[in-house]
Amino acid sequence: MVFTSVEKIIHTFARWLALTGGVGLLTAITVTCLSIIGKLIRRSMNTLLGTDFNPPALSWINPILGEEELVQYAVGFALFAALPWATLQRAHIVINLLENYFSQTCNRILNLAGSIILAIFSYLLMTRQWYLIFKPARHDANTLWQQLYSGNWTELAARLQTRDESQILEIKLLPLYAIAEVCVILLFIVSLFCVWRNLRAMRTVK
Repeated sequence: MVFTSVEKIIHTFARWLALTGGVGLLTAITVTCLSIIGKLIRRSMNTLLGTDFNPPALSWINPILGEEELVQYAVGFALFAALPWATLQRAHIVINLLENYFSQTCNRILNLAGSIILAIFSYLLMTRQWYLIFKPARHDANTLWQQLYSGNWTELAARLQTRDESQILEIKLLPLYAIAEVCVILLFIVSLFCVWRNLRAMRTVK
């Protein structure tokens, strides 16, 4: 059946994306632990040996520069990567205190309504990410997409070089927006699939 084939494909993509997002969490944990260890060792050295003791061989023992930014982006990637799988598995927070008092038909209607709301939310999130990627540069009326379509490669390269960047590490944010957009596009597809799944479930209500 078409539904079964689509379900297998979506499950595969969502599962692997969620597993990839786990790398983001491991990165955040590693960076945080190494930064804390470096901070504790540096403080201990300053206390025992004085702040003037800083030989070149030990100058690297410090908190990781830009730790907050690295953790922020790593956790953000993990979150975006997990959203499609969480939506597919219905792992979002659900308040079902009155579920046992409702009929099967009523509960499935509520599930369908929840899937539709999630689809709308994912669409709004997707379009917002799209805007962050293709928004016009400051003092420029043309969007990034218009520059790409017109083949203005010189201006396009200049735009990419002057895009927003993080404050400490000066990481270009455009690739991060693009990665988040891929995750959100899959979230939107999964949300539409969940609406389809709930509509099929409605047909089986006795």
